[in-house]
Amino acid sequence: MASERVRVGILGASGYGGAELLRRLLTHPFVTVSGVASRQFLGQPVSACWPQLVGVSTLEFDNTDAVIGGCDVVFCATPHAETAPLAKKALDAGKRVIDLSADFRLSPEDYELWYGPHPYPELCDRAVYGLTELHRDELSGAELVAVPGCNCTAANLALAPLAAHGLLGPDITVTVITGVSGAGRSASLGFHFPEVNENAKPYKAAGTHRHTAEIEDTLGRVRAYGRQVRTRGDFAKPTVSFTPHLVPMTRGILATCTTHPDTDGLSDEKLLALYRGFYDGEPLVTVQGDLPQTKAVCGGDRTLVSVRLDGRSGQITAFAALDNLGKGAAGGAVQAFNVALGLDETAGLFTQGVWP
Repeated sequence: MASERVRVGILGASGYGGAELLRRLLTHPFVTVSGVASRQFLGQPVSACWPQLVGVSTLEFDNTDAVIGGCDVVFCATPHAETAPLAKKALDAGKRVIDLSADFRLSPEDYELWYGPHPYPELCDRAVYGLTELHRDELSGAELVAVPGCNCTAANLALAPLAAHGLLGPDITVTVITGVSGAGRSASLGFHFPEVNENAKPYKAAGTHRHTAEIEDTLGRVRAYGRQVRTRGDFAKPTVSFTPHLVPMTRGILATCTTHPDTDGLSDEKLLALYRGFYDGEPLVTVQGDLPQTKAVCGGDRTLVSVRLDGRSGQITAFAALDNLGKGAAGGAVQAFNVALGLDETAGLFTQGVWP
């Protein structure tokens, strides 16, 4: 497959996730973007939605059926619940699907708890969770990839080394600050400039955010089976207290995660060595001694991770910074796509963030 150009289509290409997919896939050395779909911009040139592409792309927005029919792989940057029928249509047509929505991230039972009844529960077993650093072995050849939520990617990359080494402890708290673009492009009062500017607020607190299920799923799996496995065996899931906070920046996520395990014999140096060993060879995760910041990953596809031991309280605090539209969405999707098709894992991706 690596010697051929893969035809890819993008559904929901007029949203922020779709824009970031375009930014990566239009320059991907092994890809041809064969079609883009948008109901709002149907029949218009892609530059009508994204002026960044004036003179760069001659693509025009088409309907979903035409885009699915003309490609080998479909990227779905469409809302949850709306995506599952599109994914089924594409799979039935023999296409591969990279799904950025939540429709195939959970078991049908867990999906119903957080989202409602799943329209195609029989497809869930065909989906591979697309957090490449923890599921690379399973992604090879996958026909349906469920790209993780942005908050989950940050939290799980911050905590996975602790889970693998039995250091989660009984109390796990995840606090995330996130940029406004994570809410999507549709207008909403809560994301209107006067509401967001010079303001910071928690939302979906006290165990109500749907990404909680993904965090618990992944950490339980890593704790039980380690980093790379090909099994969906039964395992106990930890209980995570997750609270996101909206802050006045366009893009970026910073996760601060705390645990209270047995820290006897540990130190900052030993924890950093543990993290560096866990992520050794990973092209898109960097473990650093300094605490990470969102400016360093803005516009890029890397995750910066660090960890600290609070010797006074016995608490371990793990940190991760990423771009919610990059590694947390489109970048993570393209990375998983590359691995699924046997391409260079970083093809089309940005290992540097934007400069000031």
